[in-house]
Amino acid sequence: MGNPQIKFRGSRTVHGPSGGIRAVMLYEFSVDEKNVTVEVREVAMRTRDGQMEHEEIKAAAEAFIVLQAERQGWDELSDYLVLNEGGMDVVVNRLGWNPRFGERSETF
Repeated sequence: MGNPQIKFRGSRTVHGPSGGIRAVMLYEFSVDEKNVTVEVREVAMRTRDGQMEHEEIKAAAEAFIVLQAERQGWDELSDYLVLNEGGMDVVVNRLGWNPRFGERSETF
């Protein structure tokens, strides 16, 4: 798969077995014909100024798909990815955004 088209399909909250909301959001994308879900941990959405905006999280989730595909190959891309704090820091750095907390690290 070369240069796939990534389309945002939607986002939703996750409910635990007891019915309570879990500390994650799911961002769903179509990558050509494949459905890919990115689980974004709440702690990864936080910045020193509060929580990231929906559009920022969506852009970060899409960038995370690209990063994972660069590592795994588009054909081997998992259909379920987890974007945690460390992954978000790499994405934020890659996108050239201000660091979530403190100074930007040039190495990771």
